[in-house]
Amino acid sequence: MSRKVNKIVKLITGLLIMVPLLCQLFTFEKFSAVLTSAGIPSSLSLPIAILLVIAELMSLPFLIDMDISKKAILVSRVSGFLSLGIMTVISFLAFVNGYWAVIFGATIKNVNNVTAIFLVFMMWILLICANLSTKKTAK
Repeated sequence: MSRKVNKIVKLITGLLIMVPLLCQLFTFEKFSAVLTSAGIPSSLSLPIAILLVIAELMSLPFLIDMDISKKAILVSRVSGFLSLGIMTVISFLAFVNGYWAVIFGATIKNVNNVTAIFLVFMMWILLICANLSTKKTAK
């Protein structure tokens, strides 16, 4: 994959992660209650909501190609996988319990679970492609 394509994939992935992040932050006070109604235990809903938002936010430096240290880029890459892992588990629990999609928090309600699972699946594919190394070609 060329550098230009890799940057475009990173940008699209970053935008797709920012949409749920912004939705979750707009109604963060209701986000833990939405997670609880989707099947997550009430004692874990607030820590999971906080962890998810922080992981999504920390994944953005890698995805928008910020010029930072290699250790910070590594943390950002891992945060991207962590945030999508949490979103996958949350979407699966909401699907199993027959609840609407909860990855958008309480901001966007009544989103079909199949749509949310498809979105998370597409984000997984894009994140894996964004983490593939680029070949440097000599000119």
